[in-house]
Amino acid sequence: MALEEPQLNNRVAKIVRELTAVNGWTVREELRGALLGPSTKPDILITRPHAPPITIENEYAPAATLEADCLKNIGRDVDPGIVGDPGTVNVVIALRSPRSLRECTDSDAAERMLRDGVKLEYAVYQGDQQEQTRFPSNGFITGDIRDLVAFIRPASEPEDFIKSATTSLDEGVQDAGALLLSRAQGLTTGPQIGEMLRQPWPELPSKPPVNPKELRQYETDRQAALQTARMAAAIIINAMAYQQVLAGHEGIRDLSEVRSANAANRLMKDDVLEEWDVILAINYWPIFHIARSLLEVIPELIVSDVLLVASKTANLILGALRHNDVAGTVFQRLISDRQTLATYYTRPESAILAAHLAIPDDLDWQDPDTVRNYRIADYACGTGGLLLEAYLRVRELHQLRGGNPDELHAHMMERSLTACDIMPAAVHLTSSLLSSVVPQAHYKSTRNILYPFGGVKSRDTCGDLLRDDDGNPIVERDSNGKPVVEIGSLELLDTKTSTMQSILPLSEQMVMGPAGRGVTVEVDMPPLSQSLVIMNPPFTTPTNHAADHVDTKNPAFAAFGTSVEEQEAMEERVRQLSRGTCGDGYAGLGSQFAAIADNMVQSGGHIALILPLSSMIGGSHDRGVARSWQKLRGMLASSYADIVVVSISDPNPTGFAFSADTNLAEVIIIARRLHAGEQPNRTAHFVNLNERPADRLAAQEVARTVHALISNLTEPGGHAPITVGSRQMGFVSFEYIDRHRKWTAVRISDGGMYRRVKRLTQGELLLPQRIEAVHVPITRLGDLGQIGPVHRLFSSAFARSKGANVGTEYPFLWNHDFRRQDRMSVSPDSSGELREGMESTGVRLWESASNLHISCEVAFNSNPTAAAYTNRRSGGGRAWPNVKMASEEFERATCAWFNSTLGMMCYWIDSNRTQGARGGTTVTAIPNIATLDLTQLDPDRLAAAVGIFDELSGERMLPANEAYRDPVRQEIDRRLLTEVLQLDEDAADQFAILRTQWCMEPTVTGTKRTGPAACGNL
Repeated sequence: MALEEPQLNNRVAKIVRELTAVNGWTVREELRGALLGPSTKPDILITRPHAPPITIENEYAPAATLEADCLKNIGRDVDPGIVGDPGTVNVVIALRSPRSLRECTDSDAAERMLRDGVKLEYAVYQGDQQEQTRFPSNGFITGDIRDLVAFIRPASEPEDFIKSATTSLDEGVQDAGALLLSRAQGLTTGPQIGEMLRQPWPELPSKPPVNPKELRQYETDRQAALQTARMAAAIIINAMAYQQVLAGHEGIRDLSEVRSANAANRLMKDDVLEEWDVILAINYWPIFHIARSLLEVIPELIVSDVLLVASKTANLILGALRHNDVAGTVFQRLISDRQTLATYYTRPESAILAAHLAIPDDLDWQDPDTVRNYRIADYACGTGGLLLEAYLRVRELHQLRGGNPDELHAHMMERSLTACDIMPAAVHLTSSLLSSVVPQAHYKSTRNILYPFGGVKSRDTCGDLLRDDDGNPIVERDSNGKPVVEIGSLELLDTKTSTMQSILPLSEQMVMGPAGRGVTVEVDMPPLSQSLVIMNPPFTTPTNHAADHVDTKNPAFAAFGTSVEEQEAMEERVRQLSRGTCGDGYAGLGSQFAAIADNMVQSGGHIALILPLSSMIGGSHDRGVARSWQKLRGMLASSYADIVVVSISDPNPTGFAFSADTNLAEVIIIARRLHAGEQPNRTAHFVNLNERPADRLAAQEVARTVHALISNLTEPGGHAPITVGSRQMGFVSFEYIDRHRKWTAVRISDGGMYRRVKRLTQGELLLPQRIEAVHVPITRLGDLGQIGPVHRLFSSAFARSKGANVGTEYPFLWNHDFRRQDRMSVSPDSSGELREGMESTGVRLWESASNLHISCEVAFNSNPTAAAYTNRRSGGGRAWPNVKMASEEFERATCAWFNSTLGMMCYWIDSNRTQGARGGTTVTAIPNIATLDLTQLDPDRLAAAVGIFDELSGERMLPANEAYRDPVRQEIDRRLLTEVLQLDEDAADQFAILRTQWCMEPTVTGTKRTGPAACGNL
């Protein structure tokens, strides 16, 4: 006899009830009349504190009426007379059970199958009676009962509610910040707040100046002060909202009680401070200490209206704070030095993707000791989103195996979760997020550390800052007269000692419990101690060679108004501590924070880093020396296994990053540190997503799908599509990696095309519609010619001016101009004059001049050429370094190669594709680009290669991404294939397929509608 659906619903509800009991969910099945209106009996009804109800509709496959059953529940109200919990159903889970469950003889057998992991299919419908959405849009997610429970949590988050709260917080911060700025004019309040927050609050005149120059400076100063005022307001609002979360516990009053206790029925500063003292006596120090300090310096005369706006905003965001990181997006916008610090907010969906991929699900998560001993750290925590999602994932894994993670929360806060930053607001928000997971749980201390950054300020015996005659703090100096500096979390580059760090500056006192006992708390930070180090660190570099003008001496250390002298001292200290690590000054702070992760993660532990795409395809290894990001790749290949690299091929600047507001492509790097004696396997899984997951639910399901694919892809060279429901989201490939080479399998949309291009760079051409590979003689460009000096050396010896003619003594090809450089043969665009005293240096540099130039950057959707040949020997400029070869014939043939689609592909795959359809390289990386090995050609084939250049060098070409319809480029390709590689005529037609595939790549065509797909040439 078949098992009836109500019997199955009973057992599904039973297991869901067990797995969500700690959340306070109430799970009822087959409850007739639960919903108002006709057809009122949902299969399963879930009601939750502070959240709308959820229903589950279950049918056996093929489930022909499942969608209709789900949609009839959307927008229906729960009958409070029957259920006792009012609310409207916005979320319905569609559950399709397999026939194997229907064939069970009784409910007990079905329950055993569910607990043993029988595969279910499910989807979610969200919305109201007017508009509904479905995830996935087509098909179903496949998983077991635990996967279903994990799916329900993000599927049921009220997104519209959260977005509304984010807007309310943003508006409240702006209003309260504007009030604070206007009322604090002429008072010492502003500078005091600025000092606390490490943000500027310049003194402003009472009226805007009339002089245009002074007016511009006034607007700049006012914006800086307004940013700081908004940050102060945001911290106060966040503390008030958290007070509301705590209200009713340990005698803590909510804001309405505090207000009504006042005779004037208004929120008064002293009353709020008194209530926060009650909370601080319990603890919650990192949340309320800074908020209390800020509120204390605001005079009573101006604070009442600020408190009114802040309290209203706190109440508006209260519900959403229980579900999501609402404050994070706002806080990041308010950090005045965020561009200097390169502090980019990690999107929640990116944080989920990183956390779920990094945390192994095969540990014994049922054991509470596994959770207690799982230590997670973020040494550049920002708003705390990454650390929060990692912690939530650990809790979820424990809960899904029957544990109660709430019982472990205090231990995790005190011993297992480490968050560090140099911004007080960051430590405040991170503490708020972590505490809000179980807001009523008490903890005695945290590992949330505010690091000092910049020059160490001198203080008197009372602890007050010493100032010079201009009122600026005096910086301590060492015995050599150099500033004594602090470098924040970068101190952890030092692995020689077990570092102790204060949870607050040592001059502060940490309240430890209701007795109010004050002690200084220090946190042990030993190397090799963390199970997971997860970070989205600053990317800033200590140099600014890219700019023709430099306003900041050292951008990596220029935050908080540090002087040039302090910046230099900080750079020197970081340089010393980075020796022997993967940290490299040219790669920037991202590589140095990666070195910190390497220092701090234990054997068998994982690192999860969000870094610029350059970390995979920037830097170089030449003449036995690893440069820039190549050091990181060498470290990963030698000391780590289970490497996963996630990137996004989306061409849109807002779509190819995992951070919220950077226009640089990024990757998520996940790796497991080798155990003692374990050998590296020199492989990695590359996850190429078509687009960033749209929301938290999509991110979670993409991560789960990728986990499964990784476990099945065990042979290098294999690849598999990432399919969520019936939609393909990208692909995963398993590749060998080389510690001396770039890892190029990133930001790719077509894995098959990539594999063919990769094989080309290794000397084999795999043409479509052919089985056998064609041998192509390939070598490194550096083995065929000498790469000229970096343009800065030419600039040091030559004064440059625009234009050149036949009489120019020292001509240069300096800049990109795609309108004039749309053919292989070009004219120099600049002239140089030897600087006085630099004559011998200039003549020596000129020995590198050549006719052949390789582009340092190709915008594939606008630049026609990757190599150029000048009609006379010329110096290489910023955009066009020299390549000097044994003969002019070699230079002409190489120019033809790099302007064929074959050569363009070799350039593209090796280029740093961090921005749209733009690929860059450097003078140190150019030698490693694959090129046709002319030394392996017989005289006839070499003459044919030279002939291609001679006959076609004056012909105009279209941008590289239009190669599929460019007759000149196609003629170059045809002649290379037939005359130089001596293939049959069919090869040109077969290669046309590969050429079109390459032109369709997002990093080739970008957002321009000139690619094959947009033009219909498929």
